[in-house]
Amino acid sequence: MTGYTRHDLPCDIVVHAGQFAGQPQAFAYLLTACPDLALEHVEVIRERPATRLRARFDPDTADEIAAAGGAWNTLILILPAAYPGLDCPLPDTPALPHLGIWRGHIPHLVTERPGP
Repeated sequence: MTGYTRHDLPCDIVVHAGQFAGQPQAFAYLLTACPDLALEHVEVIRERPATRLRARFDPDTADEIAAAGGAWNTLILILPAAYPGLDCPLPDTPALPHLGIWRGHIPHLVTERPGP
Protein backbone atom coordinates (compact mmCIF):
# COMPACT_ATOMS: atom_id res chain seq x y z
CA MET A 1 0.00 0.00 0.00
CA THR A 2 1.36 3.39 -0.98
CA GLY A 3 0.85 6.30 1.37
CA TYR A 4 1.68 9.97 1.30
CA THR A 5 3.64 12.21 3.60
CA ARG A 6 2.91 15.91 3.79
CA HIS A 7 5.84 18.29 3.50
CA ASP A 8 5.26 22.02 3.86
CA LEU A 9 7.36 23.85 1.29
CA PRO A 10 8.38 27.46 1.99
CA CYS A 11 7.15 30.09 -0.47
CA ASP A 12 6.46 33.80 -0.82
CA ILE A 13 2.74 34.62 -0.76
CA VAL A 14 1.40 37.90 -2.12
CA VAL A 15 -1.35 39.44 0.01
CA HIS A 16 -3.95 42.00 -1.08
CA ALA A 17 -6.99 43.33 0.79
CA GLY A 18 -10.30 44.87 -0.19
CA GLN A 19 -13.97 45.44 0.56
CA PHE A 20 -16.21 42.87 -1.11
CA ALA A 21 -19.76 41.68 -0.45
CA GLY A 22 -18.62 38.06 -0.72
CA GLN A 23 -16.16 35.65 -2.29
CA PRO A 24 -17.89 35.64 -5.70
CA GLN A 25 -17.47 39.42 -5.95
CA ALA A 26 -13.79 39.16 -5.00
CA PHE A 27 -13.17 36.50 -7.64
CA ALA A 28 -15.11 38.53 -10.24
CA TYR A 29 -12.89 41.52 -9.48
CA LEU A 30 -9.78 39.36 -9.88
CA LEU A 31 -11.00 38.06 -13.25
CA THR A 32 -11.37 41.63 -14.46
CA ALA A 33 -8.23 43.11 -12.87
CA CYS A 34 -5.89 40.24 -13.76
CA PRO A 35 -7.39 37.63 -16.10
CA ASP A 36 -4.07 35.76 -16.31
CA LEU A 37 -4.22 34.60 -12.67
CA ALA A 38 -4.94 30.92 -12.13
CA LEU A 39 -7.74 31.35 -9.60
CA GLU A 40 -7.40 27.79 -8.25
CA HIS A 41 -4.22 29.08 -6.58
CA VAL A 42 -5.88 32.14 -5.02
CA GLU A 43 -7.47 32.16 -1.59
CA VAL A 44 -10.15 34.65 -0.57
CA ILE A 45 -10.47 35.00 3.21
CA ARG A 46 -13.45 36.80 4.72
CA GLU A 47 -14.06 35.15 8.08
CA ARG A 48 -11.67 34.53 10.99
CA PRO A 49 -8.63 35.79 9.08
CA ALA A 50 -6.02 35.01 11.75
CA THR A 51 -7.25 31.42 12.06
CA ARG A 52 -7.39 30.90 8.30
CA LEU A 53 -3.99 32.53 7.77
CA ARG A 54 -2.37 30.03 10.16
CA ALA A 55 -2.90 27.35 7.52
CA ARG A 56 -0.30 29.17 5.38
CA PHE A 57 1.83 31.16 7.87
CA ASP A 58 3.35 30.83 11.33
CA PRO A 59 1.14 32.33 14.09
CA ASP A 60 3.09 35.61 14.43
CA THR A 61 3.04 36.24 10.68
CA ALA A 62 -0.66 35.35 10.50
CA ASP A 63 -1.42 37.88 13.24
CA GLU A 64 0.69 40.52 11.46
CA ILE A 65 -1.15 40.01 8.17
CA ALA A 66 -4.56 40.02 9.90
CA ALA A 67 -3.65 43.32 11.58
CA ALA A 68 -2.42 44.82 8.29
CA GLY A 69 -5.71 43.87 6.64
CA GLY A 70 -7.90 44.95 9.52
CA ALA A 71 -9.37 47.94 7.67
CA TRP A 72 -10.84 45.66 4.98
CA ASN A 73 -13.28 42.75 5.15
CA THR A 74 -11.44 40.53 2.65
CA LEU A 75 -7.89 39.26 2.36
CA ILE A 76 -6.66 37.73 -0.89
CA LEU A 77 -3.69 35.36 -0.93
CA ILE A 78 -1.98 34.86 -4.28
CA LEU A 79 0.02 31.63 -4.12
CA PRO A 80 3.10 31.21 -6.35
CA ALA A 81 1.38 28.77 -8.72
CA ALA A 82 -1.21 31.43 -9.64
CA TYR A 83 1.18 33.11 -12.09
CA PRO A 84 4.02 31.89 -14.30
CA GLY A 85 6.69 34.53 -13.67
CA LEU A 86 8.60 35.72 -10.66
CA ASP A 87 6.39 38.75 -9.99
CA CYS A 88 2.68 38.64 -9.31
CA PRO A 89 0.87 40.41 -12.17
CA LEU A 90 -2.01 41.65 -9.97
CA PRO A 91 -1.63 45.42 -9.72
CA ASP A 92 -1.91 47.51 -6.59
CA THR A 93 -5.20 49.40 -6.96
CA PRO A 94 -7.34 51.54 -4.64
CA ALA A 95 -9.98 48.77 -4.66
CA LEU A 96 -7.42 46.02 -3.96
CA PRO A 97 -4.33 47.42 -2.24
CA HIS A 98 -1.19 45.30 -2.06
CA LEU A 99 -0.36 44.61 1.60
CA GLY A 100 2.95 42.88 0.94
CA ILE A 101 4.69 39.58 0.37
CA TRP A 102 5.07 37.24 3.32
CA ARG A 103 7.00 34.02 3.72
CA GLY A 104 4.58 31.15 4.19
CA HIS A 105 4.25 27.57 3.10
CA ILE A 106 2.26 25.34 0.79
CA PRO A 107 1.64 21.63 1.33
CA HIS A 108 3.35 19.11 -0.90
CA LEU A 109 2.46 15.42 -0.73
CA VAL A 110 5.27 12.94 -1.30
CA THR A 111 4.63 9.29 -2.10
CA GLU A 112 5.93 6.89 0.51
CA ARG A 113 7.56 3.89 -1.03
CA PRO A 114 7.13 0.51 0.64
CA GLY A 115 10.27 -0.86 2.29
CA PRO A 116 12.17 -3.89 1.00
